[in-house]
Amino acid sequence: MPEKSQYVVTVTAADRVGIIHSVTGTLRDIGGNILELSQTVMRGYFTIILAVEFDTPQECSEIAESISSRGKRFQLKVNVLDGNLKSTETVSGEGERYILTVLGLDQPGNIHGIAGCLANLGVNILDLHARVDGTRFSLIMEAFLPTDLQPAMVRTELERFGKTVGLEAYVQHENIFRATSEPNQVRVSASRN
Repeated sequence: MPEKSQYVVTVTAADRVGIIHSVTGTLRDIGGNILELSQTVMRGYFTIILAVEFDTPQECSEIAESISSRGKRFQLKVNVLDGNLKSTETVSGEGERYILTVLGLDQPGNIHGIAGCLANLGVNILDLHARVDGTRFSLIMEAFLPTDLQPAMVRTELERFGKTVGLEAYVQHENIFRATSEPNQVRVSASRN
């Protein structure tokens, strides 16, 4: 079976209802299968990033043009990268996923300092969400810790940084986080009158 071609697609626009429907419909119609998707709205701007697979190689510019033209009313900004091209610098493949949470007072440099601590330890950040609500700062991320790095060391380094700026850090293995945080399926029966 021939190897399929993968692409990474990003789309940004002022937030409006129907953008996801337009983008995913276009990708389906031109023969793409969405493997992964992450979407958010921030300060009124919509952003989506998708990993898409095609049976045959595609031109990045043609994928982008199809999405832009079909979503013309949304004034989409589209970028497509060839996911088959391998970076010359690879991230270590050995290790485990952890969920890191950092909470405390907001101040400039929080994310920069946290990211610096993790980079110095060789931790790869896979997914990150941070928010400021008044004076409170919160950050949650999924990160890949190298096998030779103990989670306690990550927490120690984050707390060392956090002590000077009023932040607390928590590190949980992905399996523990999912077991205690993911919702369980609940069957809701129809009410009887």
